[in-house]
Amino acid sequence: MNGIPCPHAISCITFNGLDLKSYVDDCYKKKAYLKCYREVIHPVNDPELWKRTQYDDVIPPPYRRPSHRPVKKRKRGPADEDNRSQTHLSRRGQVQRCSNCGGVGHKKSGCTKPTKRVCDMLF
Repeated sequence: MNGIPCPHAISCITFNGLDLKSYVDDCYKKKAYLKCYREVIHPVNDPELWKRTQYDDVIPPPYRRPSHRPVKKRKRGPADEDNRSQTHLSRRGQVQRCSNCGGVGHKKSGCTKPTKRVCDMLF
């Protein structure tokens, strides 16, 4: 067994009168915890006191805004037509159709015709 036994295994171990500690992995015991954390972590000096190296400083990669996120929350004017997203297609100009009857100008929730069942549409 690895790790800590599940409740069912603990029940079986104690029912048979066996030592439960012998079934727990050593990394979960107090001795391993104390061994791991016995070293002292020293505080770090101020960055101005760090030694300079011959290598260039590490800089983060440039920030890029996700392509699907709108840049501005306003209506676009004629001058903004060339600033549209190059990766996502706009739904502007498309006709909205009902998924129940196929009619134009309303959705399934506002459709007056009876709802089609999926099994009727398959056969």
